[in-house]
Amino acid sequence: MRALLTVLLLLPLLGLTPASAEVYRWKDAKGVTQYGDEPPSDQLKPVELPPLQTYSPPPVSSTSQKPAASAEKPAESGKPPPIRITSPAQDETIREAGKQLSVSVDTALRQGQGLLYFLDGVQQNKIATVSTAYLFEAVERGEHSITAAVVTAEGKELIRAAPVTIYIKPPIVLR
Repeated sequence: MRALLTVLLLLPLLGLTPASAEVYRWKDAKGVTQYGDEPPSDQLKPVELPPLQTYSPPPVSSTSQKPAASAEKPAESGKPPPIRITSPAQDETIREAGKQLSVSVDTALRQGQGLLYFLDGVQQNKIATVSTAYLFEAVERGEHSITAAVVTAEGKELIRAAPVTIYIKPPIVLR
């Protein structure tokens, strides 16, 4: 997604501005409809194209952008911090690379809280960690469910992230 955005932002710098280009349509000698940005004759007029579809994403909210005072309110109300898996994405296919799987979560741990990581319902780290990234080892090919939970210092689970299903497949060899 970032690569696509980068390319779109660089198009004007490269002199490639698809939004401002005119498009021409004509039939060639074989009767096949052709399209191009340069007409084969001066008598062709540009084709009127429908407007481009655009998408405006919803506003991004991040716990790191909130003031410190509002971050303390959930602790006062006794609610556990929200948690979600940010990487890998739901239904993502991962081409096997050494049987390791990196997982990232988004949460705001409080004093004395830690994270436990689960692969197919089996806890992977024996001791809770404060790290929001974890590397699963010896992950075999196939479909897997991953999740993480916020726990207290005593090991009591406070909240668990919605599980994410991923698929590990063999690498693709391009020839």
